[in-house]
Amino acid sequence: MPQKKNFALENFLEETILTCQSITKRFGSIVAVNDLDLELRHHEFLAILGPSGCGKSTALRMIAGFESTDSGRITLQNKQVSGPNCLVPPQQRNLGMVFQDLALFPHLSVAQNIMFGLNGSKETKQKRLKQMLELIGLQDSAAKMPHMISGGEQQRVAIARALAPSPELILLDEPFSSLDYQLRVQLRKDIRNMLRKEQVSAILVTHDQEEAFIFADQMIVIHQGRVMQKGTPSEIYHEPANPWVAAFVGEANFLPYAFGKNFLMPETPLINQVQSVEEATSQLMVRPEDISVERSNSSNADGLIRYIDFSGDQQILKIKLFPDTLIQARVSSRQLWNAEDYIQVRFHHCTLFPMKSEDA
Repeated sequence: MPQKKNFALENFLEETILTCQSITKRFGSIVAVNDLDLELRHHEFLAILGPSGCGKSTALRMIAGFESTDSGRITLQNKQVSGPNCLVPPQQRNLGMVFQDLALFPHLSVAQNIMFGLNGSKETKQKRLKQMLELIGLQDSAAKMPHMISGGEQQRVAIARALAPSPELILLDEPFSSLDYQLRVQLRKDIRNMLRKEQVSAILVTHDQEEAFIFADQMIVIHQGRVMQKGTPSEIYHEPANPWVAAFVGEANFLPYAFGKNFLMPETPLINQVQSVEEATSQLMVRPEDISVERSNSSNADGLIRYIDFSGDQQILKIKLFPDTLIQARVSSRQLWNAEDYIQVRFHHCTLFPMKSEDA
């Protein structure tokens, strides 16, 4: 017999837990967040990505209830928590928050930090503490003080403390920024798995593109308080909405393109197929990994290699396209190239933008 669908579960997974409608925050003449819209579903992970000072942490603080909205409204679990004449305090929003500086209590042990926000009987608290210690793998460190454990372990304790009261939503404000690279890579994967296991929704604020890509189901890219693009990590990387997003979320080469001709300016046949555009001129963006190169002689060459940056598994070729356009290509470090090698170049994927885009 065909298996029955669990419609109740499917509807739950599609249900929106958080909605922000046109929220705006000003500090004097500075508009920190400008008309931000977002939706978050149950069990979904969202990353708010942007450079320092773009308003992403302010947006998170409005969701948490630490900042009021100047306009717009925030709805959490079908209840308005921020808006005109409405500001529900943070402790009544049933969410957990992990700050950039972790904010662990230095005078409390690991166990006491985790249990700090718990209510109920002693037995209930001890049972939840045991669950959290097992979740973060620190069963043998319950009695230790925060200064006695590593930075990565402190991060796990902060996550466990936020998760212990069983919130519906966890807010993470640049929680990995103070850790070294290798620990940061491992910990963000571990914490993502922890949050999945606890079946909570999460919002991560970060300026680290790789971190956002690995963590998020959906992303919002913010610049100067405005939303530049929403979408999945793949959509934002491969289909950026404008040149600013393209440059911010990864390495990008930008070149002028002549409309109606199947070549770049100057006449170098680099593109196999070009999308149709209405503008008389456009800007072409190509990622370094979408460029391939082949050796050539000087008479047939599209350009030459100026210099090479070795980076372990890859090398970046800095290329001069004739007559005088600089681009870079990313290729395997096992390929043998030398500066001043003549090459032919092919672009395998590219994106076209209007040359006069206001976001260029």
